[in-house]
Amino acid sequence: MTTGMTAGMAVLAVGQAQPTQDPSSQTPSSGDSTGRSAPAPALTGIVGMGDEDNEETDNGGLPQIPALLGGRGTSAAFLSELKKSNYLRGGLNVSTTYDDNPLLAPSGAVGEGSISIFPNVSLEESTSRTRWTLGYAGGLTVNQRYTDQNQNSQSVNFDSQFRLSPHVNLRVAENFSLITGLFDASDGTGTIVGSGGPNGSLITPLATQRSSTTTVEMNYHFALNDLVGASGSFYALHYSNQANGSQITQPTQLTDTQTGSGSAFWLHRMFRDDWGGLNYRFDRITFNAGSGETRVHSFNFVDTLNLAKRFSFTGYIGPQYSENQGLLPRATEPSASSGWSVSGGVEGAWRAARTSLSAGYSRSISDGSGVLGAVTLQNVHANFRRELVPGWSAVLTVNHGTNQAVTVPFVTSANSINLTSVGASVERNVGKSIGLRFGYTHDFQQEFGVAGSTQTLDASRNRFVVTLSYQWAKPLGL
Repeated sequence: MTTGMTAGMAVLAVGQAQPTQDPSSQTPSSGDSTGRSAPAPALTGIVGMGDEDNEETDNGGLPQIPALLGGRGTSAAFLSELKKSNYLRGGLNVSTTYDDNPLLAPSGAVGEGSISIFPNVSLEESTSRTRWTLGYAGGLTVNQRYTDQNQNSQSVNFDSQFRLSPHVNLRVAENFSLITGLFDASDGTGTIVGSGGPNGSLITPLATQRSSTTTVEMNYHFALNDLVGASGSFYALHYSNQANGSQITQPTQLTDTQTGSGSAFWLHRMFRDDWGGLNYRFDRITFNAGSGETRVHSFNFVDTLNLAKRFSFTGYIGPQYSENQGLLPRATEPSASSGWSVSGGVEGAWRAARTSLSAGYSRSISDGSGVLGAVTLQNVHANFRRELVPGWSAVLTVNHGTNQAVTVPFVTSANSINLTSVGASVERNVGKSIGLRFGYTHDFQQEFGVAGSTQTLDASRNRFVVTLSYQWAKPLGL
């Protein structure tokens, strides 16, 4: 949660990184002493700061730990014998963005253009027992109209995975970001089912966002076909310096939110690469300086399947019990409520040499991303990526989320918010170092039941992004 903790964990992890290799970032001779650079990475997200999720290594018979249980989602679990992968990476990203409605005004929107310059650097080290990565990106975003939003933005990522013994694995991960505008949740990519992280099915007006996520997960392979584990995570989101335009008669109010989660699980091998089991999860969601609180107890059956490194599937379903304290929708005074509901979801991913596809659906109680308190979130998302010709690829994304408020932070808050996002981009890698991306995203958000308004408040926006990146990678010995 702090840079100090991140640096400390990095020192602890030196010489013990998880043994995985990333084919998207290595040449056939990577890891040798030739000094050859890795190819430029995919440009989706902040270049140079993406997850190392494209791992194509044998998982040694262990299941992929789902994000619901504290794992990395599409990343493989610990492996027994793997090739080392030690790199120092760096680069520079220059982006220009145009947003035709940065304040999410229902009418009379005024467009905004911005330029961002982001250098980045990262370290990654692997041995036969552990793997760790530490990355930093920092830079400046300059806005054409809302100059009071000009500021330095920062992002720090740390992810470490340790094989403490032949049967015990530990993962510790930390993410910190301080951003305004461009790199917010509305990139149309959707969310990993059951991740317990931030709600990506809401977009907010232009404001400074400071967020941090901490995850710790441990699992014990105590028998040939049985695995137990536990995980804990904490997510905090803070808003400041919100931009307001005179054209907005009812500006959206934002509030800070925190989510603490704990989970315990048991998985049993059903057959070969299919693992199923039970999971108990507890979430505590607080917002509006602690005046609102929701506690959620979830009991789920979980199944995870991986086939030949090409197809992965995760599903979960079960009852969910929530205890709520705070403002209920359309209420003027805080009160308490509780009740049972159903949580569940599925996530599938498939990839080939030149094509990847992922899609999922989830239903659970989640945070309201600082716009609402706690919400019943239903989300559907899909992502398709295809290499058109060598060096050129296209990406299509679709995300639809419905957020039905369980509690609200203000009496003026909406009862529910729906968001539909559609995005497309074309990416070009030139050689091993230069990348270029052209992206477009359309967001359409509806707010229902806003106090003082007899009609639905709809807001839409179109966002265009062009990113030019230069990346380099240097092997750090054997």
